[in-house]
Amino acid sequence: MQADYSSDPNLYTNCMTLLDSCFPGIQSLADKGRTHNAFWDQSSTPFVIRHHDQIVAHLGVLPFELIIHEQRYRGAAFHGVCTHEAFRRKGYFRQLMTEALLHVKQHYDFAFLFTDQPHLYEPFGFKVVKEYDFIYEYTPQSIQENNIRPLDLNNPQDLAILQSRYLKRVPLSKAFSIINETTVATLNALHMPVYYLEELDVLVVYQIQDRILYLKEIIATKPYDLSIILKNMGNDFSKVVLQFIPDSFLAPPFHAVEAITDGCIMISQEFGLPCDYFRYPEPQRC
Repeated sequence: MQADYSSDPNLYTNCMTLLDSCFPGIQSLADKGRTHNAFWDQSSTPFVIRHHDQIVAHLGVLPFELIIHEQRYRGAAFHGVCTHEAFRRKGYFRQLMTEALLHVKQHYDFAFLFTDQPHLYEPFGFKVVKEYDFIYEYTPQSIQENNIRPLDLNNPQDLAILQSRYLKRVPLSKAFSIINETTVATLNALHMPVYYLEELDVLVVYQIQDRILYLKEIIATKPYDLSIILKNMGNDFSKVVLQFIPDSFLAPPFHAVEAITDGCIMISQEFGLPCDYFRYPEPQRC
């Protein structure tokens, strides 16, 4: 059931045929990633079920290196979990989950996944972890020279900036950080703009809506005061919402509000996530 992209030259194409039928557009994104040094088939370990020569069920495992309360862990992200509609209700989902969880037990500290159907995974010991946004009481300041610009990932120099900064970054949070990961970050950056503060050599992912800045990610190679980063981002906002655990930037207690997310994160039950207020950065969801 565990397969290997490197030993089967047709496996990537066959997996993508199934995945794109269940998640339309995913093949286009994965193929585009291959031209941007983000190779699905070099990062994910596939678990598949075949019917003759056709792949009819798939579960991928992506490795993540994590820092949780200053301790390093290996996490396994389940992704691309699907069964061809003609082959459902045959127990294939349970087979994939059972084998993938055994693989996790042997090679990782815990598993996690993102879903809008948590009831499917609860029987396998996964539990939903509530996520929070954090309100930052921001007073607009005089603006420094605005050097912020969007990265153009079709420009090799900008692509190198993105991937090198993700590899060299300081942890975003002592409570929960992802390090040494570029594949998922790059795939998400193909549809979620990343901006470069050239004067600071800092990358930020954000959205401004109704003069509220939703700051999703800060990628920096050395620590910065949050006010300095915000001061370099312009004056189009009057309120700031941090969508990551802000312990490296703010002193507790945090002004936390329950986050509204696209689906939820679930973590395997044997791993107790020791965070009072948790948030997984959106630019590295999978």
